[in-house]
Amino acid sequence: MATTPKYREVADELRDAITHERTLEVRGEQFPLGADAKLPTEPQLAELYEVGRSTVRVALAQLATEGLIETRGRSGTFVRLLQPLRRPLLARWQTRDSEGDTWTAWASGNGRTPGHDFEFRIVPASKSVAEALHLEPDELVVVREQLRFINEIPWSQAIGYYPYSLAREAGVDDPHDIPEGAARRMANAGFRDVRLTFRLRSRPATEEEQRTFDLAPGVNINILDRVMWNEERPIRLIREIDPADRNEWIGEISLEGQS
Repeated sequence: MATTPKYREVADELRDAITHERTLEVRGEQFPLGADAKLPTEPQLAELYEVGRSTVRVALAQLATEGLIETRGRSGTFVRLLQPLRRPLLARWQTRDSEGDTWTAWASGNGRTPGHDFEFRIVPASKSVAEALHLEPDELVVVREQLRFINEIPWSQAIGYYPYSLAREAGVDDPHDIPEGAARRMANAGFRDVRLTFRLRSRPATEEEQRTFDLAPGVNINILDRVMWNEERPIRLIREIDPADRNEWIGEISLEGQS
């Protein structure tokens, strides 16, 4: 039977300790592994797990690739754990009782300090955007893009695509940020979403995304496309580009009556 390599056992135990913010003890010295905490040294970890330093080094390299830890020169190795922001997958993009846009409301409600940079443009729709919004090829769309931050850390990118004629009628062709959120402005103009379709996929991060989000090499990017419909047609596509080390989508679906 195949046996698990020792470095992987060490990596698994350390990953579990970091994820659950446990405390390691080496010769009476306590190492609580919360966010930004300093790990024991390589010799201390070798003693704790009863392995050689080379095994510890490979285990630490594995965790660094996953984005869980980072080495800060002579200062040592530290937990790089970013407490994931959990958001409901199937919730409306704009909650009716929130003030401002949903990102700000959701992040603030979870004790985080949100922020974002905003960009605006009007461009011909790409093939995937045209298909999602039932547009003719190269038909114009309004693009409202946010690079979102939590506690000044780049956290997520949200790109909203709106058919130009609809955006102009609803007033979301405004080249400035919309304090109440584009979805609320559309709803106030009579374009309220009543149906949602979505697609979730994952891929390795590009070099640009690694720079934008300061990602470790092994961290994947999750892409969530949500198309909102009114009674007649798709009215907007929201594409979220989320590093997997700091974002989680959650949800619940009733299976009652299904076979």
